[in-house]
Amino acid sequence: MSCLIPDVILGPLITLKNVGLVEGKLTILENINTELKAGGWHAILGPNGGGKSTLLKTILGLTHHSGEVAIHWSHSSDYSQAHMNDIGYMPQLSPFDSSLPISVRDYVLMSLSTKPVWFTRTLKKNVQLALEELGLDDKLERKLGDLSGGERQRLILGIALLKKPSLLILDEPMTGLDQQGQEQCLSLLSKFHRSGGTLLMVEHDWEVVKKHCQQVYWIDKTIQTQDHSNAFFAQYQQPNKLHPVVNK
Repeated sequence: MSCLIPDVILGPLITLKNVGLVEGKLTILENINTELKAGGWHAILGPNGGGKSTLLKTILGLTHHSGEVAIHWSHSSDYSQAHMNDIGYMPQLSPFDSSLPISVRDYVLMSLSTKPVWFTRTLKKNVQLALEELGLDDKLERKLGDLSGGERQRLILGIALLKKPSLLILDEPMTGLDQQGQEQCLSLLSKFHRSGGTLLMVEHDWEVVKKHCQQVYWIDKTIQTQDHSNAFFAQYQQPNKLHPVVNK
């Protein structure tokens, strides 16, 4: 039993209508129309520069886009800032200044508490258990910059889950993870999905998508194709562009 994930989660439905994004003369997204079913595990695939990460940020409300993005929460008909606590976001792994004098403990406290770090340095029991589950309980006093990329990924995912979201938005969550780390994170994501949470994930590892995701969307400025995972992978092979499977 995971202390990070409740047994029952009511994941939201997401609808996008005529969503577009233009910066200067550059069109990044255009004419995005789709519905992401509640409780589904949705994978966004596509070429580099195709707008995948921008689409995630647009759903999060972080871009000045055109069109309509609506998140339909099971407990409310309104989408507002008050619901942002229902969203767990894991951004792309990015370069980190290892010289910053911040410990893993301080990072966790800053991420989960509204009080100053110096107010208390004691972690709640559920947080301690979560870090143990993630294999990070012995890293609390280490500098954040001393963690490996995979350890930082697991930490960020753990913090996202500790906020008890019903929607997870993940941008390349498997980046930097070794095989054991991937299996650990995928186990948590699978549990979140089985409990009813909605997952939206950009991922380059097609084997991960084949095994775990239900619905696939190929994004290159717009949705070039979308289908159930089995149907998508029966038709296309892994490329930077969509190439049909060749039966030999």
